Amino acid sequence: MVTVVDFIVQLVVSVFDLVRIFLLDVFLGVDPLTAVSFLIGGGLTTAAIGVFGYLVVGALRNALTGSGASAPDADSGETAR
Repeated sequence: MVTVVDFIVQLVVSVFDLVRIFLLDVFLGVDPLTAVSFLIGGGLTTAAIGVFGYLVVGALRNALTGSGASAPDADSGETAR
């Protein structure tokens, strides 16, 4: 039976193997234009995920604490003049 430590060690080794295979076989095995376009696509994807994650965290904070830009004002019960 596989222990948790064995699983984590295998997971870390697999991540390093994946990076090595990607760099040596995929990324460096193509022409420079393909590599640059791949990096730009990766950057755009990372930026989109970051923005989406920021919005999700803000929405969760707003839902849990009631604070944020869409939270009602404390003096919203007063009439406007």
